[in-house]
Order: sequence, then C-alpha cells, then structure tokens
Amino acid sequence: MSAVLGHPAADRLATVGRGFAQPVHAAQQAFRALLEAMSRPGCIQALPEPVLAGMEPPGLARGMTALLLTLLDAETSLWIDPALAGAEGLNYLRFHTGVRTLANVGDAAFVVCPADRAQPATWSALSAGTDEVPQSGATLLVEVPSLQAQGAASSSTRLRLAGPGIESTQVLVVSGLDAPFWRARAAMEADYPRGIDLILCCGDTLAAIPRTTRVTVEG
Repeated sequence: MSAVLGHPAADRLATVGRGFAQPVHAAQQAFRALLEAMSRPGCIQALPEPVLAGMEPPGLARGMTALLLTLLDAETSLWIDPALAGAEGLNYLRFHTGVRTLANVGDAAFVVCPADRAQPATWSALSAGTDEVPQSGATLLVEVPSLQAQGAASSSTRLRLAGPGIESTQVLVVSGLDAPFWRARAAMEADYPRGIDLILCCGDTLAAIPRTTRVTVEG
C-alpha cells in the first residue's frame, strides 16, 4: 500500500485534487444528464450525487466541474474566466482531461465564465462556426446564481423558449444574466446554422439552450 501511495501519479493526484471517484460510470451519468438537457431545452436537470461524490475541484463548483470532466479531452480547447479558475483550477482540468487551455476566448471550443462576467458582447467574442462547418461553434458554460422552471424574483430574467425538443413553449427563469444578454443571444438566431450552444449550471443542476432554440425575454 505504501508503495502505491508513494507513486508519483498518486502524489500528483493528492496535490491537484481528485476527479470522478468512478470515472467511466460518473462521466456516463453526467453525459446522460447533459444530453437530456440539450434534447429538452430549458428543462432543469440534476446531476446525480454519485457523480459528484469524492470530487475535489480547487475553486470550482462540483456541478460545473462534472460537466467539464465529461466534455473536455486532449482534442478540445478551453478558455475559463480567471474569476472561476486560477492556476490551481487550470492545473486540475489539464491533469484530469488533458485539455488545451487558451488565452484567446475566440479560439476556444468551450468557454466558461460566471454570470456576472457574461456580457451581451460575450456572444460576438466567441466562435459561432462557419456556414460550411457550423458544428465548430463554441459551447458557452455559465455558472448562474439560480435556475427555476417558474416564477421570477426581481433579480431574475424570465425566458420563454421555443424550437426543437419543446412541444409548445418552455419557461426558464435565470438570475445573474440580464435582458440585454438574452437579447444579444436572440439576435444570433438569424445566423443559424452558425451559433453558440449555451449550458447554464447552478450548483448541481443544469439547463441547456442550444443554438436551435428561440429565446424571448418576458417582462
């Protein structure tokens, strides 16, 4: 046992912080939750507790980290706001996924930021892909203070979503992202199939708004 604990990889893991306790099983469960969120835009999904158990992400929320451990690998690129992940957080993600971290937000396939750092101009800063390769558009992941299916506090924005995966319309109430942010997102709908997929994360829950979804700000 002492030989295992003294192994360089084990020592490195203890320093960086633990990822999934059961990597294959946890990544599969997290991916299923994300797939459900993408196929049912605006519907809030919960990450199962076994996915999150044992994780030790330095400075990162467990739910957002679970999504990143599931989505990132050595073939992908990441830009993450320093407000969410400093040097320790970047080392953690590199160690567990092999992802390339970039300094230019416009070059990254996955972009992560907190709600208070997301602005209307964020949409134009990211890659929306091309008409020939629309799937190369970025995925934006935002950590928000709250996600609700109904109701609206004074600090929240009530959205009505429509499009593929939604029978009629779907209401989603999001705090931390104001109406101008959402109007900038709605303006991108004319560029489809180019666009940016959005994943909202709040604690251990998430909701997705793919580029195919039409967004209307209510109120």
